[in-house]
Amino acid sequence: MKRNVVRVLAVMAVVAAGSAVVSTPAVASDSPGDICVTNQSTWLRDQPWGNVLRTLSPGRGFRVHSIYGGSDIGTWYYGHGAEAPGQDGWIPAANCNW
Repeated sequence: MKRNVVRVLAVMAVVAAGSAVVSTPAVASDSPGDICVTNQSTWLRDQPWGNVLRTLSPGRGFRVHSIYGGSDIGTWYYGHGAEAPGQDGWIPAANCNW
């Protein structure tokens, strides 16, 4: 009987820990700016269409500091991802959901 109680408690602890991880929001930092969530793996670039600085994972927060472009040239967001809050760069707007 005691073993069953211990097993149930252990399983409940694992489930609770797993659900806590899933419900944690994807936050990029405390810096000013709105947060969108990357919808695919995307490159953080030094400028629009420029050199790749790093790859950002899908489903993570991206804090947008400024927006560049428009419908004719494509829109880009300048900011930083949750994986590297100290490294700002550019991502295509299409790779981020609000």
